[in-house]
Amino acid sequence: MKSKTILGSLTALLVAAATPLAAAAPTTDKLSQMFIWWNQAFKQPGAYTPENFGRYFTADATLTLNGETVIHGLDDWAKHFQAIQASGALVEIVVPFKDAFEKDGRLYTYHVIRSRRNGKVGCMLAAGHADLRGDKIAAITLVRVPVDTTKPSVDPECWTS
Repeated sequence: MKSKTILGSLTALLVAAATPLAAAAPTTDKLSQMFIWWNQAFKQPGAYTPENFGRYFTADATLTLNGETVIHGLDDWAKHFQAIQASGALVEIVVPFKDAFEKDGRLYTYHVIRSRRNGKVGCMLAAGHADLRGDKIAAITLVRVPVDTTKPSVDPECWTS
């Protein structure tokens, strides 16, 4: 029950915070640096390898989306994103993030994920955190909420066409 409450609170935060912030977060943190690489690698078939993910992640790193762990370990990171890359979709994590800060080895973030699939645009607001172990990411936990790109109040970082 506690995780549902946390997810509900984070979802409400995402919806309430859909307006742009005054200034974007810096890109010097480990998660921003990984997503800068990730965006470039998405455009290069074969770039998503366990070895390349290992530059940023621990060997046992996880990805949890909306309460469900979908990735565990470097092989899963590579396979998961190779499949998305091969689907013909275009996905981009907007960096710099809308907001990011680090406290006690945990990096908190609020950012936009935009995509094009089958001729349609998509956009999500994401909030959550990355747990750091040493100089690598050990886990990413995000709550993502789709944005209706047909409404006039859509976040300016979303693709609308």
